[in-house]
Amino acid sequence: MGAGVKTEYRMSHVVLRSGFSTLQYTDQDMKTHQYLEAFEKLKSGRQSEPAWLRGLREEAMVSFVRKGFPTMKDEAWRYTDLTPLVETPLALAEEKPELSSDTAEALKEKHGRNLLFVVNGKFLREHSSIPEGIEVVDLAEAIASAPDLVEPHLGRYAVSGHDAFSAMNAGLFRHGLLIRVAENAILKEPLHIMNLAQAARKGSVFQVRNLIELGKKSKASIMETYLSGSGNRYFTNVVTEIVLEEGATLEHCKVQREHSEAFHIAATQVIQRRASSFVSFALSTGARLMRHDCRVALAEEGASCVMNGLYLGDKDQLLDHQTFVDHQKPDGKSDQFFKGLLSGNSRGVFRGHIRVCRDAQRTDAHQTNKNLLLSEKAKVDTQPQLEILADDVQCSHGAAVGQLQEDAFFYLRSRGIGEKEAARLLAQGFAREVIDRSGLEYLKETLLERMNEKLAAQLRGRS
Repeated sequence: MGAGVKTEYRMSHVVLRSGFSTLQYTDQDMKTHQYLEAFEKLKSGRQSEPAWLRGLREEAMVSFVRKGFPTMKDEAWRYTDLTPLVETPLALAEEKPELSSDTAEALKEKHGRNLLFVVNGKFLREHSSIPEGIEVVDLAEAIASAPDLVEPHLGRYAVSGHDAFSAMNAGLFRHGLLIRVAENAILKEPLHIMNLAQAARKGSVFQVRNLIELGKKSKASIMETYLSGSGNRYFTNVVTEIVLEEGATLEHCKVQREHSEAFHIAATQVIQRRASSFVSFALSTGARLMRHDCRVALAEEGASCVMNGLYLGDKDQLLDHQTFVDHQKPDGKSDQFFKGLLSGNSRGVFRGHIRVCRDAQRTDAHQTNKNLLLSEKAKVDTQPQLEILADDVQCSHGAAVGQLQEDAFFYLRSRGIGEKEAARLLAQGFAREVIDRSGLEYLKETLLERMNEKLAAQLRGRS
């Protein structure tokens, strides 16, 4: 691909040279240079990587430096101010993750035996339990030992040129997971990926990369949980690419419970082949600033996806969910249902986009976003979008923002229920609807527990 990336420091500016272009940026854009420095430090240890991956990394970093961090002038980021993240000094995490056997066993006891531990982005096989019928490998090991399995998919779907954070991830990731479910295999029990962040005192950046492949007519349930193991100032940047072959079915749940001072940016890209099914649920309760972009391409006939989500913010949190469902072929179905509860000074953002291509006749696509504001200072920005190029379709979208219903609140209060308890019951009923709709019965108890924990925090600070 390119001739390599070279950095030169000249007083107040940096020049980046590569086989693709020559870039220059001055002091006001130096916020990207800590990541470019990290890229340079990692290069010497990557000479054994295949040429296609080195080229992909180089091109990604050129794209990242050229574009820089998104600002609120960018349409896709108009409601999300990245200043707190950009101005926080952070360093790429050292590769010395630790997890005690006692901690691992305690987490298995609470969350189930089929647990994969990923600490600071690195897979710890020695503590993990891998069920039969599935292949799980550290992504760096897979690239070294079986690059032919990785090359057809890695970086082919989450295109780094379209997204600064995916580009950063492509350039800097060192580890992650390759998960492969064989053709016709059916996982009897859910697989839980426990992502723990152990931040250094000065603050850390974790670049996490996952590749999940389901073979023809296979079926699996996978849950990702992100939370802090130690430290409070860190940045998790995760990219997950999912490939569902013909007739495959994946139930996928992502629970984001990062530390209240952490930053969490995620991109999930799903490619669906003929008659495949993708059912997802996203629960977001943590982080100071969070954004999750989930893009689903129904690339062949008869594919279907169901996307549900619940975000609960308080204090000064910003929780941003972006979805894009791309109906490319006929007879596809999609349904999106997201809800948000915001209290304190928190802000929620939902931007959902459905595109029906010209060839995607007989598409059935729907999208709903509802939000409940629990305080006068809480805000939400919702922007549903439909782009329809076919003529034989059934599509709908809707959005609503409101507060606790006075009639229902008065009804509960008139029957001797206290103010906070009445508010809790109404908020709980509002939020529970989306969990009940998810259809993920094996996760319902866990999701309700996490929801109630966050609701209790929200209502304590209700004003």
